[in-house]
Amino acid sequence: MPVLTPRLRLLAALLSGLIAPFAFAPYGLWPLMPLSLLFLLLLLKPEQSGFKLGLCYGLGWFGYGIHWVHVSMAEFGGMPLFVSLALMVLLVGYLSLYPALACWLANKWQGKRSAMFYLLWFPACWLLSEWLRSWVLTGFPWLQPGYSQIDSPLSTIAPIFGLYGVTWLVLLLAAGGALIIRQSGKTRWLASAVVVTPLLIGLIFKGHSWTTAQQPLTVALVQGNVPLDIKWLPQNRAASLLMYQQETLAIENADVIVWPESAIAALEYEVIDFLHELDGQLLNKQQALITGVIAHNLQTNAYYNALVTLGQQSKEAGASSAYYYENPNRYYKNHLLPIGEFVPFEDLLRPLAPFFNLPMSSFNRGDTQQTNLEVKGHQWLAAICYEIAFGELLRPQFSEQTDAIVTVSNDAWFGTSIGPKQHLEIAQMRALEFGRPVVRSTNTGVTAIIDRFGKVQQHAPEYKQLTLSGEVTPATGITPYQRFGLWPISLVVLLGLASGLMPRLRQRLLKPAADKLA
Repeated sequence: MPVLTPRLRLLAALLSGLIAPFAFAPYGLWPLMPLSLLFLLLLLKPEQSGFKLGLCYGLGWFGYGIHWVHVSMAEFGGMPLFVSLALMVLLVGYLSLYPALACWLANKWQGKRSAMFYLLWFPACWLLSEWLRSWVLTGFPWLQPGYSQIDSPLSTIAPIFGLYGVTWLVLLLAAGGALIIRQSGKTRWLASAVVVTPLLIGLIFKGHSWTTAQQPLTVALVQGNVPLDIKWLPQNRAASLLMYQQETLAIENADVIVWPESAIAALEYEVIDFLHELDGQLLNKQQALITGVIAHNLQTNAYYNALVTLGQQSKEAGASSAYYYENPNRYYKNHLLPIGEFVPFEDLLRPLAPFFNLPMSSFNRGDTQQTNLEVKGHQWLAAICYEIAFGELLRPQFSEQTDAIVTVSNDAWFGTSIGPKQHLEIAQMRALEFGRPVVRSTNTGVTAIIDRFGKVQQHAPEYKQLTLSGEVTPATGITPYQRFGLWPISLVVLLGLASGLMPRLRQRLLKPAADKLA
């Protein structure tokens, strides 16, 4: 590699990060992710600040990769342009701290940069930073490298080791490439094996099913395409409800119908008569409905972003319908989106701009552990919007009877940007990890049916009012990731960190003895 000045090295890191987003949806050029990390590894030198290098890489990576967040602030947040741009700079800068941390830790390696540095130490530092990014300040795990491999051979590892396992393999590909370039002799042969082996393993597991398919169901996903500027207006409520009702009653051959997140843009008790009427109509047609609504607990005065079910037969004697106000067959969102659903430091931030006072931005959290939704005799695990990005949040919610995942969203906040397609890619990874189909209903797109192998069976065009109908094949069973979670990857991280820390510890222990002999 040509000798670069420190400034050119930082610029090269920025450009290396800039190509990473093109590995993700909607571009799907998955080889670019390991190549991007390979370039970063080649730039990482002991004599230069790893923190600055990782920071520049992150600025390129997130600067383009999440630019769609600006759409929600600029178009719907009511912010002056300079304020929204300043907040984007802060967000991108914050997220860039994590690759900066990984590179700073990587440069703490002492001695010659051997195969252990590339294959153990650097991947462990990066995985640790990714875990922190998914957890600190409620977490923002968007664009984790593993997501970019949804169409690569590495994706078949997801049911075994989960998203972090796929990320680990991406890091190994980059590390192997760096060793091939930097080393010679036997080490180069080892590096070649490191690059080829994950791809071969991925091909071996291609098509392998960890779960057992059940009898298919017919589903219908109603994409309302209600503009955000009128969605929450009280005067638009009746027209919106009528549209959803007419779309639903026109569906003849669906077992389960799903409306998007907050399709009913009102408090549940405000539309209780409408819900009872629709419930009766669905019971007559023997169809079940899952819909987003705003739930209000009158006793605690708590508000929830909720999913409720209609059209279900009651199991209680003398009652025909299972639906009633605050009935248990519902789901309350647990992992809330900062700013959108709750405002941290709200006394300080809310007065600054309308963006911090969005409709329904004071939700309460649902319980961490909730039962699955019961739908036509099936158990469906529910996730609302952002929650689908947190595999470890969903994993404890699975039971032996869980046979599908239903997720709803309203990605209209991000316009026609790349954000909604990245969101769909994340849902595909959850299907792979758990070996369950994912039913995804959205207001404006991307509405889709995903099979248990993470493949999109059907999807609707964005920004059109329509109903997407198709078959879903429920599946039961348990994947290795579902059983063991992050434990296997945690051991990989511990082993990698030990490879760098043990020599340092041994040196400290031996130094006093050497001083005494001297």
